[in-house]
Amino acid sequence: MTIEIRPVDASEIDALLLNDQRTFGLPPHPAHQSRSWAEGELDRTRIAFENGSIVGASRNYTFELTMPGGRLLPAAAVSWVGVLPTHRRQGVLTRMMAALHNDARDHGEPVAMLTASESVIYGRFGYGVATWRVALSAERTRLRFTGDDDSGAIRLVTRAEGEAALPPIYEQSRRARAGMVSRPDFWWPGVFWDHIGGGPDKAFFVAAHSDASGADDGFVAYQLEGGWNGGLPDRELLVWDMQACSPAAHAALWRYVFGVDLVSKVTITNAPVDDPLRHLVTDSRRVRVDFVNDGLWIAPLDVATMLAARTYAIEGVLVIEVHDGDRPCRYALEGGPDGATCRASTARADLACSAQTLGATILGGTRFSELAYAGLVDEAASGALTRADAMFATAPAPALLSYF
Repeated sequence: MTIEIRPVDASEIDALLLNDQRTFGLPPHPAHQSRSWAEGELDRTRIAFENGSIVGASRNYTFELTMPGGRLLPAAAVSWVGVLPTHRRQGVLTRMMAALHNDARDHGEPVAMLTASESVIYGRFGYGVATWRVALSAERTRLRFTGDDDSGAIRLVTRAEGEAALPPIYEQSRRARAGMVSRPDFWWPGVFWDHIGGGPDKAFFVAAHSDASGADDGFVAYQLEGGWNGGLPDRELLVWDMQACSPAAHAALWRYVFGVDLVSKVTITNAPVDDPLRHLVTDSRRVRVDFVNDGLWIAPLDVATMLAARTYAIEGVLVIEVHDGDRPCRYALEGGPDGATCRASTARADLACSAQTLGATILGGTRFSELAYAGLVDEAASGALTRADAMFATAPAPALLSYF
């Protein structure tokens, strides 16, 4: 049968949601939940049809990616990617990914980015792991915090209050860390309040922090699960979303979640690798690392624009040869703390790597030398790896503390 790749229209939303349910093994989309995320930017969907029925889905969203140095780079946020079990290994995914990348180029987006439901899929499409996420957990009663108490205040907010208060906090916090992304207006109802929040049957709470002057500078969204065991509370507090505009607000939010009563364990599954929790407590061993997983994946679509869009920790010059399929291209990068330029070059390469590897290193979340040890970067000029590591270093550690 012939497969057609095209956008959906508003009349096909039900079929799109049904495909999402089938490809990801989800329950039906609850009737009470918002469809804002499903209905956003339908012109950027790239859906596979066979005889008028959806057999695979994919889409781009118009996002911004925070680069080292704070520049906000236009980026295609790839989402909803899935093929029905009946149509796998028939080239459907390959055609959809090509269509998404063409769409991103048409929109002037130099990178495509995604989070992977399965980590074995996207390397072959040019994506590299640019950020890492850490899952942390600790027994609530075992943790004791050091330092002074918070000089600000924390309040629990209703949905109506949160709809007004949270987006400005996030907008400020996302600019301070490379790897963070924008949250369009249609993201909040469908993803934050309904998907993460889960509806009226879920024990979901949001607390906002304000500094000593009364200005909001952080929030934490969390879920409570479990009950009582032998008459004792045995509940887990799962942190879904923690955003802070300052180290003081971040520390205050951690103090708050570990102060919630009737909780035995606190868990977060999407913390940055440099989260300070273990340094805020008297016994760091009580903070357990449950796993370290890939976070944001990046595929370079316009290498020169991408490399020029960030600042670099030290002044330096590098000629990087990038292999994208059978088309090796060289780029002369000159950058430093004040900015960078990058252009095509015929000069002798200092380093050579794939586009996937460059996507992994662009935010500083993975070092060139680390990937060279794995055979993924060739050092053509002595000292180039050391120079590249120093130039691309980023603080704070890049992280995607969001979902899309």
